[in-house]
Amino acid sequence: MNTRTRKIHSASEALDKFLDSPEALLELAIARLWRHWPEVLGPDMSQFVRPLGHRKTTMLLGAANSLVMQELSYFGPQILEKANSFLGNTYFQKVQMELMGGRPALDAPLLSPAPRRIAPPAPAPLGNLLPCMDPASPVSACYRAYVKHFNPEMMEK
Repeated sequence: MNTRTRKIHSASEALDKFLDSPEALLELAIARLWRHWPEVLGPDMSQFVRPLGHRKTTMLLGAANSLVMQELSYFGPQILEKANSFLGNTYFQKVQMELMGGRPALDAPLLSPAPRRIAPPAPAPLGNLLPCMDPASPVSACYRAYVKHFNPEMMEK
C-alpha cells in the first residue's frame, strides 16, 4: 500500500506522523530556543532583547524602547551565532528588532506560579472530644485524623 494514501486511524498516529516531519522538528527546536533564551543569550543581554517569533529565516526580537533597540541592533551577528549554535545548524539568517509594544515574549513562562499555600491555624480546643467518642466509629476515625493533622504528637500518646 502506498504510504501517501494510507489512512490514519488514530490521533496518536496523526501526531506521530506530524512530529516526524522536518518542519515540526524545526519548530520544536525553535520553541526550545525560546524557552532557553536567557541561557543562550546570557542573563545580561536577554533581559533587554526578548524573542517575539520568526518569519522564515528571520528572527524577530523585541526591545522595551527605541534606545535599547538601536543599541542591540549592533549585536545581531552575535545573537544569530548564539541562536544557530543552540539549534545546531544555521537556520536563522537575519535578525529584525522591533519594539515590544506590550506583546508577550516567547521566553515568558506559560503559566503563572501557583499561589503560596497558607497553612490553616490549628483550632484552640483540639482533641478534647476523643475521650467521649466511640473508638470504633468512622466519625471518631475522621476526628483522630483531623487532630493528627494539626498535632501529630498528641496522637502518639
